[in-house]
Amino acid sequence: MGLINTLENEYELYGIRWKEKPHIILTDSGEKRIRYWTEHERLKWHVKWRDESSKGSGAVPDRMIRTKSGEFAIQYGEQWISLHDHADALFGCDEVERWAQFIGMLLKSAVNYDVKENPALQTELPVFDMNHCLRLSQKYMEANFSFITTSIFEAKERLKLSEAIRSKVKKSSLPVLEREMSVKNGKKIFHFLFYQGGDAWPVRGYLPLRTFLLEWLEHSSPLSLKGLLTEVNKHFSLDQEQGLLLLAEIVTPWEIYDCLKQLDNSSLERMVEGLKRYEECWEANRTLVKTVTEWFDEKRRKVAL
Repeated sequence: MGLINTLENEYELYGIRWKEKPHIILTDSGEKRIRYWTEHERLKWHVKWRDESSKGSGAVPDRMIRTKSGEFAIQYGEQWISLHDHADALFGCDEVERWAQFIGMLLKSAVNYDVKENPALQTELPVFDMNHCLRLSQKYMEANFSFITTSIFEAKERLKLSEAIRSKVKKSSLPVLEREMSVKNGKKIFHFLFYQGGDAWPVRGYLPLRTFLLEWLEHSSPLSLKGLLTEVNKHFSLDQEQGLLLLAEIVTPWEIYDCLKQLDNSSLERMVEGLKRYEECWEANRTLVKTVTEWFDEKRRKVAL
């Protein structure tokens, strides 16, 4: 039996035809996205975060559409298939409250996730390797590229600060999050924020949220980012250990990897272009660090008053 016939038999959908094979279909109930899963444990985790983060939220993640018998996926050959609503229109960064409510609920479920529920799930913890960065940057530092030398020094200092912050909250649970969080995954259905998740293995820690906040800053302003954090704090407390864990992730100089990838000394022109991109990448992340640390400082001062 073909996939289309299988979907028609398993779901209460009619008039199914392809829009973008093999992922997007058209139905009499609108566009749907098909996701393919080879590991059932990964599928189960993605079902859970979508279900949990939708509770009490004004935003809607792309939950698995249930089959006629109530299942969240169907087995098709040697893999599983899940079906999701699909949208194209971007939601944007204007409605901070809706984003904050979604992120707050997402973090609540991510921190409370019990790995014993799903012991086979791969929840790796990203590890920053400063020695690797030093090896990649060595020839540029020896050539006296002052901006690279300065950024490497700053990266070392930030890493020390990050480690000092983490040492204060060693026993706190890290969230288990989807590997990619992105502003562009926020779609609009009517006036609702509809968040389209992915299908990769999750990771432990706040690195996906760090990436999201950097992208938010690129699309808005430092003031907007502070407003987002303030609203998130109403739904998920950043006042204690979890806030420190987030701050430690923000301070960690993850961007140095991307910066160093920009460098290319195969020709003078490529070298100049690479150095320019390096500087732009570093400065964008520096603004992120400055904005988030300012927000935490301002919050502490308000509490002190």
